[in-house]
Amino acid sequence: MIPTDRSRGFRFSRIATIAWREFRHTVLTKGFILGAIIFPVIMFVIIGVMPLLISNEQVPVRGTIVVVDSDGSVARAMENAFQQLKKPGDAGNGLSAADVSDALKKTQSGDLAALEDFTDIAITVDVTVLRMSIDDDLKEIKEQVQSGKLLAIIEIPAVLLTADPAIGIDISLLVPSNSPAKTTALFARIARRATVVARVEQTGTDLAKAMALVREPQTETARLTNAGVQAKENTQLRFLIPGGFMMLMWIAAFTSANQLLTTTIEEKSSKVIEVLLSATSPLELLAGKILGQGFVSLLMLSTYGAAGIAGLAFLTMLDIVPLSSLILFFLWFLLAYFMVAAIMAAVGSAVSDLREAQSLVQPAMIVMMIPLFLWLPISENPTGWLATITSFVPPIGPFVMVLRSTGAVEPIPSWHIGIALAVNGFSTIALVWIASRVFRIGVLMQGKPPTPMELLRWARAR
Repeated sequence: MIPTDRSRGFRFSRIATIAWREFRHTVLTKGFILGAIIFPVIMFVIIGVMPLLISNEQVPVRGTIVVVDSDGSVARAMENAFQQLKKPGDAGNGLSAADVSDALKKTQSGDLAALEDFTDIAITVDVTVLRMSIDDDLKEIKEQVQSGKLLAIIEIPAVLLTADPAIGIDISLLVPSNSPAKTTALFARIARRATVVARVEQTGTDLAKAMALVREPQTETARLTNAGVQAKENTQLRFLIPGGFMMLMWIAAFTSANQLLTTTIEEKSSKVIEVLLSATSPLELLAGKILGQGFVSLLMLSTYGAAGIAGLAFLTMLDIVPLSSLILFFLWFLLAYFMVAAIMAAVGSAVSDLREAQSLVQPAMIVMMIPLFLWLPISENPTGWLATITSFVPPIGPFVMVLRSTGAVEPIPSWHIGIALAVNGFSTIALVWIASRVFRIGVLMQGKPPTPMELLRWARAR
């Protein structure tokens, strides 16, 4: 074993030196700078610039559609629909986004131009509808569709136009292989609505009243913030926020802890760790390495966390994550990181290469992935029995508490937070202590990697 000067005692200056070395060698690398700093900046720049790069103009839809129906009623309705999509007197120009938005408001009147799929883009439509009888030979027509001379052929079964239409019978839409997806969707939407119009007209029912009766009104949900401001609610985003916070903490903790595992193995294999132990004690070396990677993890957490909070502020949803939850998030992160880092450091000191480490780390990784599997049930019921029990189970407790605190509509009971902090805090201290006992023996051990039971015996050794 390498002799160490025990008379110098436990000195925080040496721990700080080791921590700074660990931090500097990790942060000042191209991979970290690209992944932790440049990548999120580029990502948010792209998100901001993307609307400017996407053109509002769509490929013009010009050509002829063949409609095959029994009496020509669907063909007439489709022709009217395409005429409504063109500006009067200017067949070459399509509707603007504002024009289509106005058309959408006419849904109650049965206006076929009210196409929800096109409320946010400008469309250019110049389509001629050619009607054919069901008895006509369509072989030549289909060949023209295949060659691209025709935009589409639409076949309307006669049973769909009766007063008692058959169930399970569909409209046939045939388009060329190079037909754009939005164009095909436009034809399908107009064909469906034109069929409904023709069917209703045959019954003598007032189309506007019928459509107004079956139209489902939209629900606009809003939240009243603590300041009394009414803000638009986004239920999908609100459901994803707890998972986003947990994933942020999970990635930040495991990225640095995995780096701690890798550097420990590399230094042990290259005998560098023996040189370090000649100037410091194993406990000081372990503390410095964990703290150094902890600052790296905090840097990643701050970078991505600030970006996420800025996004919530932009969406006026910052109030759903109160300041108290952010403070607790920081505490949960510290507990989670030290737990994971202690496990990784202990394993890294006990093996000589990454392949040996996998067999020891894998059980811990499986346990740590439990919060990922429980994300949905816990987010749906943050105060339920599953969420409550798992909050007190280390080492997954901090991850579960983040899900609960950021997803709960009502505040988490204070005694839940207190017990969770006490249990997980005590577990963190215990894991760090066990890691220090294993580390002091493992860093100088060579040969066959230990089993989990041997690691426990190292922890109990005096």
